[in-house]
Amino acid sequence: MEEKNKSVKNRDQSSQRNIKEVKLPKAKKKKYILLYIAIFGFVLYAVITLVNQFIEISDKKQQLEDLKGKIVVQEIKNDQINEVKNYSDKELAQYIEQIAREDLDYIKDGERVFVNIAGE
Repeated sequence: MEEKNKSVKNRDQSSQRNIKEVKLPKAKKKKYILLYIAIFGFVLYAVITLVNQFIEISDKKQQLEDLKGKIVVQEIKNDQINEVKNYSDKELAQYIEQIAREDLDYIKDGERVFVNIAGE
């Protein structure tokens, strides 16, 4: 039994002597370093591109919300215009007078306008 153990040990020792550490040549190490740099560069580019896309998407969403608000305002104005189109002559004259007084600050002949400068 001891002889078997000795022969196994001898075989292990002799096989260990035969095993040599394989070192990669420097050229291959450089290729791997260049590969790692290229992969890192690609990942960095992908991350930057994704961040820019998310920023653009959020900007476009904000523009969309602004346009939706403008559409609502324009639809209200269109409804008012369609309502004015259906006014009778008397209602139209009153509407024109109201616009002239409120928006254009017109007054009738002989009218006096009092302005409260106290702000009350």
